[in-house]
Amino acid sequence: MRCMWLCCAVLALTFTLHAEKKVYNEVAGETVTLSGKLYATPDAVKGLLGTDLGGHYMVLQVTVNPKGDKPLNVQSTDFQIFCEGDGDRTQPQSPAEIAASDSMVLKRGDAGIGSYGEMPGTKWSGVGFGGGSSRKKKDDDSAPATTMKKGKGDSALKTLLAEKALPEKETTQAVSGLLYFPIEKKKLKDLVLFYNTPNGKLRMYFK
Repeated sequence: MRCMWLCCAVLALTFTLHAEKKVYNEVAGETVTLSGKLYATPDAVKGLLGTDLGGHYMVLQVTVNPKGDKPLNVQSTDFQIFCEGDGDRTQPQSPAEIAASDSMVLKRGDAGIGSYGEMPGTKWSGVGFGGGSSRKKKDDDSAPATTMKKGKGDSALKTLLAEKALPEKETTQAVSGLLYFPIEKKKLKDLVLFYNTPNGKLRMYFK
């Protein structure tokens, strides 16, 4: 009986993790170590933020840890998610862009707020755990596939996202926060995170 109970508990935990689609990984380069957990489904995003952002976003919880004494300039524009399955790519959107009137239609949610690649010749540094470094990449210059409808902006949503966002600044200390990528309905095995560093690009796969 005890063995059966343990088996059921393990199966339940496995099912929960699969349903939430929260995947962690870590990579390191010469100047920085990068660790991140990707919230890849609307349910996972809602569990993190209290809103699923309309089901149009994946959210990366990331820590950037500089090496040495030289300050690292942390900027959200240095991050990009690329889908090897169809060639879609996207950079993070800022809280202001997400909540802006020309970004998306916001719906009221349970939380009481707005609910809803890489290029040729790249210099690589770091190795993604999970054996992803040997995978081939597709070159595609097309814009991100996700498009948003016009609607009413939500200042409460902007405030929420801004408070949790990755700080953009020069630092010698580790910084952590969230990045909001307008991408949806992709297979985790196809997703690659690229991060620009002073010594080339880091590449992170999610397994």
